[in-house]
Amino acid sequence: MTTAWKTSARVYWCPDCNVPLLAPKCSLCNGLGVKAHGSPPKDFRPALDYDFKVLREAIEREFGSKAYEVLVSSEVVLFNKIPYVDQANEVIVDGWVMGNLYYSPDKGVWRFRPSYEGAARLVAEEAAPYVEVLRSEVRLWDELSRSEFKGGSLPNSGKYVILIDSKSMAIGVAVSLDGGKLKVVKVWEAQRPHVKGKRSNWEVAVKANEHHLEAEERRAEALITRAIKSRDVFVSYSGGKDSLATLLLALKCLGDAPLLFNDTGIEAPATVEHVWRVADRFGLELVYASAGDAFWKSLPVYGPPARDYRWCCKVCKLVPIAKAVKERFQEEVYTILGQRKYESFARLKAPTIERSRWIPNLVSVSPIRDWSALHVWLYLMRARVEFNPLYKEGFDRIGCWLCPACELAEFERVKELYPDLWSKWEESALSWCRERGLPPEWFKLGLWRWRKLPREAKKFASKMGVDASKIEERLASLKDVEVLLTVRPCEDLYEAQGSMRAPPDLTKAATMLKCTGGVVAVNEKLGLLTLKMDEGVASLNRNGSFSIRAEDAYELKRAVEVFVKSLLRAKYCNSCGSCKNWCPTGSIVVEQEVEVRDSCLGCRTCILTCPVATYMYKFSTNVIGDEVEE
Repeated sequence: MTTAWKTSARVYWCPDCNVPLLAPKCSLCNGLGVKAHGSPPKDFRPALDYDFKVLREAIEREFGSKAYEVLVSSEVVLFNKIPYVDQANEVIVDGWVMGNLYYSPDKGVWRFRPSYEGAARLVAEEAAPYVEVLRSEVRLWDELSRSEFKGGSLPNSGKYVILIDSKSMAIGVAVSLDGGKLKVVKVWEAQRPHVKGKRSNWEVAVKANEHHLEAEERRAEALITRAIKSRDVFVSYSGGKDSLATLLLALKCLGDAPLLFNDTGIEAPATVEHVWRVADRFGLELVYASAGDAFWKSLPVYGPPARDYRWCCKVCKLVPIAKAVKERFQEEVYTILGQRKYESFARLKAPTIERSRWIPNLVSVSPIRDWSALHVWLYLMRARVEFNPLYKEGFDRIGCWLCPACELAEFERVKELYPDLWSKWEESALSWCRERGLPPEWFKLGLWRWRKLPREAKKFASKMGVDASKIEERLASLKDVEVLLTVRPCEDLYEAQGSMRAPPDLTKAATMLKCTGGVVAVNEKLGLLTLKMDEGVASLNRNGSFSIRAEDAYELKRAVEVFVKSLLRAKYCNSCGSCKNWCPTGSIVVEQEVEVRDSCLGCRTCILTCPVATYMYKFSTNVIGDEVEE
């Protein structure tokens, strides 16, 4: 179930200028605006080139060419992302929602379903099929037979039909079924169309918001100035609109602060080119963090990343950024970050100034935290700066082109623009599937984007003839480590017995276990490793079986976690360098193999920050009995 937003950006509409407003009063005509319609959080963005192309095709496919001209009567069109199984946006014109533009993943096409305002306008202009319902009441999901409505011929099965009452007012939308029937998919109170606004453009919109843009610019600059003072600082630049707006603010109040761009190795080529152009245009130093081929090296180990399994963020983002920051800035450093609260629930909770949990000695400042996407776009239009060309190609977010947060519609666009990149990804992912006995549909239907499938994804899989439960069973069977906890306080027994599939070499295991701060000994003749640490004692056999004993249940759980995480690190280490970045004593050397020097304090920071330890323990370890009372 999708969590509902309880907060919204304040967006108004000037009825005289027919443009959106960020504040109640229009800077152009001094008139008062009315609240713009849309679903929370109202993070509206302007429709751009490819958006208009898709919108026109979807409306004309559904209703014909006249319908598009009736609904899209202005250059100023807003998209508002809404919850759906795939990509979907409310389409806002004249301050009203005309309907929903959504991608149908089962059919692989974009579709348009009119809302009450859009339906009312289409009926008034006779620009779409409609029928008069003869019933006194129509309810959602009702199925209407031919005797329960009257009107012209119905469109093909699956197409939308507008429902009207005896007064020719729109009351809902239905889908045409075989046999001349209709299924009601949307109902509302009888609706007549509102007056169409005059044609407008984004230049007018910028002028109408001038006073508010100036005021918010001053407020953001003041925040940056107060936070930074004389500290070392850089601007985090992703190549997206938010970081571009942040850069413009920083340039005004800080001057030529360096840019830091992190190339994850899976950035769109257009983004990398754009970053270099921006650095060159403003004459800025570009601190270029790079993950190199870390993603492709890690993929065989971790498998495809997922929304609930984002190992890629640590390996491809946090590790190279931490390395670059450590090399370029010696002490504590501040970064100006283009992060906004309307992007996600996590960012809604994030403070304006925050010390990084993942990168040593880094403090982030988010001056546009309270800005909406519309605010950002108006600010960029006002500045007349070049933005990432991918926005005009249909992308509403800029980042890794195979990010699991993407929808299938976005992946289809990636395939069109970068077929070679997509082929490499598809071949690698399908190879991983085959090796683990997963059906190709797990990847091809986009189910790889979750390790634990949500209800909507399961419904989609079922619709496409795929048994999601079998996939989940197969994923669950891929556990590397099995652990059984035995806790009997009356017998003073607190122990764990476990096994690891294809365990690491004992010498490698000993290297990683050294970071626990315990005493490690290896007897190659017996094929045995022993460890004495604060929580208890453990032993590992060459065949992968191990045992752990502790003095109480709490210490046992701690011992199991740190021991197993260390074994996973030994087995799957891909030399990402996170441990080296975080080690407070510089005791870790990462070259062909990881070396832990005797200066190691056993603080375990390297274990806490290791992507392998974090993600492989979560998804590759099955601990039975971990619900025991401590």
